[in-house]
Amino acid sequence: MNNKGFTLAELLGVIAILGVIALITVPAINRSLDSGREDLYETQIEQLKKGGEDYYTEHLDEMPVSVGDKACQTIEYLQKNGYLPVDIKNPKTNDNFSQLTKVCIEKVGATEYAYDVEEVE
Repeated sequence: MNNKGFTLAELLGVIAILGVIALITVPAINRSLDSGREDLYETQIEQLKKGGEDYYTEHLDEMPVSVGDKACQTIEYLQKNGYLPVDIKNPKTNDNFSQLTKVCIEKVGATEYAYDVEEVE
């Protein structure tokens, strides 16, 4: 008798091997996706800071005067005035950043400034 096909044991063996491969690859893929989201988030934050830099470069009179002083503008204001694109998404939530999120500049030295983003949920 010439039976062409696979035995139950062979099929179960293949399924077991595929299961092990899935157990190894799925967590690695998830880590890769999470890492990509975090990198994109950092890129978006840098874009927000760049919009703040552009704004304060053109509005020197609004920059902080004393060390420790801080000045902020909302994303909404920066978008309305053309310093930021209209739809900046937060890759962590997949929604746009809140319009109330602030881009701030702080004077940290005699001629040194630091930019920061204060997120509002």
